[in-house]
Amino acid sequence: MPWRLARPVEGEVVGEARSVQCECCGMAEECTPTYIGRVRNHFHGKWVCGLCAEAVKERQQREPDLAVGGAVEAHAALCQRFNSTVRLNPKLSLASSMRDIARKSCQNRATGSDSCTAGADNPSGSACCGAARAGCCALPYV
Repeated sequence: MPWRLARPVEGEVVGEARSVQCECCGMAEECTPTYIGRVRNHFHGKWVCGLCAEAVKERQQREPDLAVGGAVEAHAALCQRFNSTVRLNPKLSLASSMRDIARKSCQNRATGSDSCTAGADNPSGSACCGAARAGCCALPYV
């Protein structure tokens, strides 16, 4: 792999490591300047930790048309969303995830049938179809 640590360049101090922070997740690592330069060259000027580098590789495998820069940006956005929600308030994040699951479940049931009738999902008894179901059959607390 081209960004791995290679032999030291003439005149470079081998043991000289400095702290560098991942531009995706914010984790700090101690690395040599040579390694930092190789990682930045591979990831279009951004330094990413080993975990984020693996996530970027997996993203590229799932979406072959996506360039390295685009995969890094997508992963950085994912990390930013995670850090701003789950890390700050895990209970609220769990509630939000459960709400999303309930919403998707209701939408999946709507695509399975053409109309819904009165029942647990639609107490008003009005008929609705597929796309409109999410609005009329939405849970009141969602």
